[in-house]
Amino acid sequence: MADEYSVLFDAETVQKRVSELAARISADYAGHRLLCLVVLRGGFFFGADLVRQIQGVEIELDFVKMQSYVGRQTSGRIKAAGPLPRVSGYDVLVIEDLVDTGLTLAELHEALLAQGPQSLRYAIVVDKKAHRKIEFECEYVAFDVKADDFLVGYGMDDNNKGRTLPYIGKVIGRP
Repeated sequence: MADEYSVLFDAETVQKRVSELAARISADYAGHRLLCLVVLRGGFFFGADLVRQIQGVEIELDFVKMQSYVGRQTSGRIKAAGPLPRVSGYDVLVIEDLVDTGLTLAELHEALLAQGPQSLRYAIVVDKKAHRKIEFECEYVAFDVKADDFLVGYGMDDNNKGRTLPYIGKVIGRP
């Protein structure tokens, strides 16, 4: 049986929230240089949409690949593929699709903080607190989701399926 997805936030709602976050970030960093660090693969779509809408800010863009999921389960082990970009002296905005346990961003946060950025903030599509193992607060959040659903779309995937959906949905049809 093929997986089905139920829409939680349609594409129009997602894009509206991205625009709202971009306006806040633009105001917060007006006239500054900002290193936007997109966490791959999930943060790619959000990052692309977000940075194009940030106005009045000199944007530098870089990427980091972190992995904490194996299939539908978080492994509890965080992996970084390759060295982290240099962030010393920069205002840094980490762009990510989802905060679930908080472990991935906490690990990344410590590694980036050790380099001495000028500031370090987070823009997240979905803050999903049901599985939180460590407290982690993000400054820019599009959606707070309290349910324990497995989410897909707008960068989030189900074993590499559903990532390119323009909306955010939950997987249905499986226990």
